[in-house]
Amino acid sequence: MLENEKKLPLVPAVEAETGRRVHLCTALRWAQQGSKGIILESVFLGGRRLTSVEAVRRFVAACSERAQAQSVPQITPRQAAAIAERDAKRLAKRLA
Repeated sequence: MLENEKKLPLVPAVEAETGRRVHLCTALRWAQQGSKGIILESVFLGGRRLTSVEAVRRFVAACSERAQAQSVPQITPRQAAAIAERDAKRLAKRLA
């Protein structure tokens, strides 16, 4: 998707999109290993890794979406049964 986008070095591209300067190691990690299972789109050209502001925008949006999806607490069936049992006991007490 980077073919038609203006390519910039990693740190300036991230700074242009977010307004925050990240360390080069952080930007390289996002481009090579990713974050939350999402990899920043980039190309390697002339010994430098380049990306676009649009790619950073897509990366940030995907990471935010993944973080929000993971922040919803997941309860196990055992926990759900325990909660239901506790609520049933409370209800029985109120009705008695």
